[in-house]
Amino acid sequence: MAKGDTRRGRGEGALFFDADKNRWVGRITIDGQRRKVLAGTKTEARRRLDELRRSADQGLPITPGDITLGEVLELWQKKGLAGRSISDSQHTAHRWAAKILTEELGTRRLRSLRPEHVEQAFARRVNGVSTASSKRSGRGRSPGKPLSRESLVKVRSTLNQALTWAQRRDLVARNIAPLVELPAAAAPRTIGRSMSRAEALRFIDAACESDLEAMWLLMLFLGLRPGEAAAVSWQDVDFENGTIHVWRGRKVDASGAAVVGSTKTPGSVRSLDAPEIVLAALDRQRGRQQELASLVGGTWLNADDLVFTSPLGRPTDPKAVRNEFNRVAARAKLDGRWTPNLLRHTAASLMADAGMPIEQVADQLGHRDLRMLQRHYRHRLRPTIGGGRVLGEALAD
Repeated sequence: MAKGDTRRGRGEGALFFDADKNRWVGRITIDGQRRKVLAGTKTEARRRLDELRRSADQGLPITPGDITLGEVLELWQKKGLAGRSISDSQHTAHRWAAKILTEELGTRRLRSLRPEHVEQAFARRVNGVSTASSKRSGRGRSPGKPLSRESLVKVRSTLNQALTWAQRRDLVARNIAPLVELPAAAAPRTIGRSMSRAEALRFIDAACESDLEAMWLLMLFLGLRPGEAAAVSWQDVDFENGTIHVWRGRKVDASGAAVVGSTKTPGSVRSLDAPEIVLAALDRQRGRQQELASLVGGTWLNADDLVFTSPLGRPTDPKAVRNEFNRVAARAKLDGRWTPNLLRHTAASLMADAGMPIEQVADQLGHRDLRMLQRHYRHRLRPTIGGGRVLGEALAD
């Protein structure tokens, strides 16, 4: 028997001293495969053997020294991210960032990952080129959409959270994410713009000819996100009290289908006063939808009782909504490129310009603090609930 041979219980492995190697050896069988650890001391060998068993029990890689960043990101999404109480949009953002990190650095082992590796990957993405892996495979560089500074901040945040999770489980010795510097060439995010009062009035006139007139007015007068406006149901519309309840959002699932789920954040749930122009447009939409449902008959599908649907009663398709918005913007003779979300920007700016305190504007838009509002939604206007009625008066002819 070898020196210091230690028989352990079933499933605990064996521990002994190998004189030829002058090392303590630990052996254990996991999932039918024999694993071995070597150490200079019996205590260290026992510790490494116990780590293998714990990793196997937790479903983690049993060779943490060789684990790659791609494997950690996959584990973190399954075991760390999945159980967190965050919005669907935040889950989507983390999956997007993890995909970028995996494309760039997924095959790199954590023990060799350095801040400069991440910085080099970020520099490639700023220039809109393909991943390092595609270059090595001989496919060359192909142009892509450059990532802004704000996008890279989000990618770094995802990396930081994944490596922090891995560090707690002894899969990595240190978290290098806080050491990563962003490229100097990374462009700041383009600040959204808003319509002037005259442009907003032209847009309102043009919207009258659109089947989605009420959707445009919900966004323009109440500051709803496009997904929030698309998810409003008839139960959310209180015609008697002139109130719209916002608590859901339209999203796109993994298959690309439009579905209705929770709002972007818990703080986005809110009840908003609506001016008469919005309520009148909603009443017209109700009549229009009743006629459509009658024509469609038994194939009408509107299970969520949505205000806005496809011709068969399904949630509206985001692409079709954008196309219809572009037609309205063209009729309104708006210069430049506009998107539905800029109606929300316009609402924030015009509310502030009408004298509404910035704190109330933040509440109107469903923001928990003022930073997002100050950074993205107010344009050219002085710093200054019921914002819909404020705009109803401000935009009255």
